[in-house]
Amino acid sequence: MSLISSLYTGASGIYANQTAVDVTGNNISNVNTEGYSREVINLSSSSTIEQKGLLLGTGISVASVTRSGDTFIIKQLIAAAGQYGTYEAASTPLSDLEQIVDIDESGLATDIDEFFDSWEELSLNPSESTERQQVLAEAVDLADKFNQLDQELSDVVESINSSIESRIPEVNSMLEQVAALNQAIYQAELAEKNANTLEDSRDLLVQEISEACGASSYIDEKGMVCLQLANGLPLVAGNVASSFTTERSNGLTILTLEAGHSSYSIEADDIGGAFNGLLDVRDNVIPEVQDEIDRLAYEIATAVNTLLTGGIDANGDAGTELFSLTAPTDPTVNAWEGASASISVLFDDPQLLAAGTTGGSADNSVCLDVVALYNAETINGSTYSEEYARIAASVGQLVSSNEDKLLASEDNLAETLANRDEISGVSTDEEMLQLIQYQTGYEAAASFLSTVKEMLDVMLEL
Repeated sequence: MSLISSLYTGASGIYANQTAVDVTGNNISNVNTEGYSREVINLSSSSTIEQKGLLLGTGISVASVTRSGDTFIIKQLIAAAGQYGTYEAASTPLSDLEQIVDIDESGLATDIDEFFDSWEELSLNPSESTERQQVLAEAVDLADKFNQLDQELSDVVESINSSIESRIPEVNSMLEQVAALNQAIYQAELAEKNANTLEDSRDLLVQEISEACGASSYIDEKGMVCLQLANGLPLVAGNVASSFTTERSNGLTILTLEAGHSSYSIEADDIGGAFNGLLDVRDNVIPEVQDEIDRLAYEIATAVNTLLTGGIDANGDAGTELFSLTAPTDPTVNAWEGASASISVLFDDPQLLAAGTTGGSADNSVCLDVVALYNAETINGSTYSEEYARIAASVGQLVSSNEDKLLASEDNLAETLANRDEISGVSTDEEMLQLIQYQTGYEAAASFLSTVKEMLDVMLEL
């Protein structure tokens, strides 16, 4: 082996260790970079040459610079992000819902109590205009409270609509970025260039997409990451991204996935992540609560109206209905649909209230029948107050359950991130030890080159 060959051998050592120092320095610099995967330099011996029957090494070469990672952990991270996104997104509208149906002094339960209490007061003085006026006032308050609840539930629905619409541009942008990164990484690998930074960016985007819509992933034959929804619809296929669009229909934001030349309507069961949490509350939880409150309004109004129309008012005329309800136009739905939005008091003349069935000034029979409604088990074997308390308790249970799931998913996500960092994260202590090792190697290679140079100088002087 000639001294010239020895120069190349020494130079390879300098280059390899210098590259290793650069890789280590890059790791240390990115110790706090979100989504960064520690790079690992892979060194290998250069090819040997034969000289006088001996096989001699020619130094070292940098085989590759790869990033640390585990595909199984990445898939776990994607799934954990999707679960967290679902419960985190649902937490705000559920909390709003809990506040709306909360049992407090300003809530519906108080208005129900005060309405029936006013009838009890009227039963003691059925001909007194003051007590009659109080009944009307409490009836108006009760109807207004049902109207308010209906509006507040509609406000939560609108808030969810707005939240869905506001997230769409960002999600579409991330899908496009993943498709673009797929192409860039593919081209870089064809050119045998380092694509580690691009892959880190892609992994981080996939996690964020999963948090938004619960995407699952797989690798195609070109090594590109492909994303799809829970129902199998494609989000990213190679270097082609689908996109979400929205439109309003009957007061609801309808989510559609545009994939190629096809459009797919997306419901809660079709998608995961934040969109699933929002759509589930809007399309399942709120309609159920709305239906229960509508029924409560309907049952109170129709029961009171039935009793009053069987009595005689203070003018000696047949009693009239106290509450007005708008019947649904669709004959296939429940009779109480929309009751909380439409309920109102029909008149403001206290003389039109029927306190009894005979028209006598002391007749309080209708009043007593109305008061008896308060303790009657008329809805699902419960009184009006008990039914509303059940509705409120059911919502509270949903909020509590979602909070528990949110905490569990947050812990799971944190644990999965910790597992990823254990494999892919940067340890400054380890990197500093390697830095010393590569520095020593660099110095040794430099000393070797210096020695070879001295030997060349001696040879040239001969």
